Amino acid sequence: QFALSRYAEHVGVSAASFDAVARALAEPPSLTDEMLLDAVWRHVEAASPTLLGLTVPFPGNFYGALRIAQAVKARRPAVRIVLGGGYVNTELRRLQEPRLFDYVDYVTLDDGERPLLCLLEHLAGKRDEAELRRTFLRSEGRVAWRDGARDPEFGMAEIGTPTYAGLALDRYLSVLDTLNPMHRLWSDGHWNKLTVAHGCYWKQCTFCDVGLDYIGRYEATPSEILTDRIEALIAETGRRGFHFVDEAAPPAGLKGLALCLLERGVAITWWGNIRFELAFTRDLCRLLAASGCVAVTAGLEAASDRLLDAMKKGITVAQAARVAAAFQAAGVMVHAYLMYGFPGETIVETVETLERVRQLFAHGLIQSAFWHRFVATAHSPIGLDPTAHGIRITGPSFGGFAENDLTHDDPAVQVPEWLGVGLRAALSFYMSGEGLTADVRQWFDHPVPRPKVPRNWVTRVLEETPVLDDPTAERRFVWIGGAPVNESYGHGRSRVILPNQTEDVEVRLSSEKADWLLDLIRSATPTREKRGEGYLSLREVREAYPLGGPRGFDALVRSIPWRQARTAGLLLV
Repeated sequence: QFALSRYAEHVGVSAASFDAVARALAEPPSLTDEMLLDAVWRHVEAASPTLLGLTVPFPGNFYGALRIAQAVKARRPAVRIVLGGGYVNTELRRLQEPRLFDYVDYVTLDDGERPLLCLLEHLAGKRDEAELRRTFLRSEGRVAWRDGARDPEFGMAEIGTPTYAGLALDRYLSVLDTLNPMHRLWSDGHWNKLTVAHGCYWKQCTFCDVGLDYIGRYEATPSEILTDRIEALIAETGRRGFHFVDEAAPPAGLKGLALCLLERGVAITWWGNIRFELAFTRDLCRLLAASGCVAVTAGLEAASDRLLDAMKKGITVAQAARVAAAFQAAGVMVHAYLMYGFPGETIVETVETLERVRQLFAHGLIQSAFWHRFVATAHSPIGLDPTAHGIRITGPSFGGFAENDLTHDDPAVQVPEWLGVGLRAALSFYMSGEGLTADVRQWFDHPVPRPKVPRNWVTRVLEETPVLDDPTAERRFVWIGGAPVNESYGHGRSRVILPNQTEDVEVRLSSEKADWLLDLIRSATPTREKRGEGYLSLREVREAYPLGGPRGFDALVRSIPWRQARTAGLLLV
């Protein structure tokens, strides 16, 4: 029932009414409340703020935030308090509860930079209240909305670098509840947090809050600026581990970041969230690994093409398996987010999803996973139009406060509790490397249908190998190996030693081809100077090949020396 890196399915239900929160805050502070407030007061006494900001990323943080606000109001009533963060942005968008403002003065929605600057100007007497940005407040006993500011939003290039100043990073505990090397990343050690892009470039999934700003407004961070921020955080924290907390980091953005890190010689370890896009080729995965990528997380949701289509996920199960295989070949761990109980999903489909997941684990394509029960949310396409997705929303009734998780009835299927118990049990064993050959039906306490998925499904999928050196693809050469060594032997023959992270690859070919290959590798090696020049494309190299033109190049591509060079680290990305 407990894990450090996931949420229980029924714990974080939206508080449609403020009543329960108000009752809890009326009780005397608990022991942990007192510990929290003691820590807060040390900072308040040291800083003597006139404005206190409280970030509430998740429902579990809300009570603690209001306990802090309550205590500050009691002892320092002149301090203005503003509330924001992911929970607020998602669940308090229709806020009508004036009692919240007994504890805080302002509530801001979405990105906080502009609302906070407008609020600071207002408190300094330089801006009218009507000219605030995306801000709730209490006026004449009722909740009022102020959004008259005309100032532009800050772009990803303008928001600056986050800071960990004031945090005693060396005093934080690393706590493990699993030995699984992928799963432990969430709680084992410190990771500097950044985003490659704001929002999601896909933003079509029917279960996702695609209409909200944090998903729907997509903007990538320029790679140079992102690398500047990485270097600044290394200098501040002394830590070289980074977690990119994107909704879905774009392949092009990650490619640009990887090249920039290699060109500037910035050594980090990083991981982040992606989509299972075919753009993550084997070569791109190798490039990401060379730049420090050790793991990725991605939503597979349901290993059923029918359900993925209903979700508008934009991927297939086979595609996800191939992308996972590409990361596996590059030595990058993969975590899959999984979902069950989607509208219209049958028990047969759930069991067949489990069989495909079993095969993904058995072949080492994924190392860990979470399995969540589907919940309709108020701002998702399903929540906004449940009838179109075959369900009926049954509650909760909006009580003027939080609104996000909805209960629903699915007339087509029922989702018994024992189904989730079996799915979680299977994952627990799979992540320990156990039970990977067992019949998936054994995990359930009730009879379930035999899956019709072939037990060699993954093998069949991976046998369909894509063309790596397609001359029509607009990809560019990048070298991730070490400095090559060219040795002559015999008449007109050369032995080129290509070092990489695991071995030295020896390539034997004519001296002319060796010289050409070394020139190509030099032009493909990431350096600071390359940032302005760019990298040669496959098309450019093929057309300019001096030893027989395009036909000569096509013959070279089919040769053993070429395959050896590609294996050693000559990538096309």
